[in-house]
Amino acid sequence: MSTLAGHSVSPAKARLRGVVFDMDGTLTVPVIDFPAMYCSVLGENEYNRVKAENPSGIDILHHIEKWSPEKQKKAYQIIADFERQGLERLQIMPGAAELCGFLDSKKIR
Repeated sequence: MSTLAGHSVSPAKARLRGVVFDMDGTLTVPVIDFPAMYCSVLGENEYNRVKAENPSGIDILHHIEKWSPEKQKKAYQIIADFERQGLERLQIMPGAAELCGFLDSKKIR
């Protein structure tokens, strides 16, 4: 609390205006088999090599950006196919609809 001309002044409370969610595992049940997708894009040998070098995770887009345009196009098609299949099997995480309804009722976007 600060003072202004001898009066106590409380700092204004910031109003929460929005929330950003990561989809997989937060709002939706993860359904994409990422290891299978990475293996399809990279090939089994390259996938195993990259996975061994990066045990905390693979940045597939980082690898793809170094490839020729033709090879990139094929890789992006594979990724799009996996994502399309995931979309077809999409499941909302239990409680996500209620949470979104609550946030909406509070005008939190």
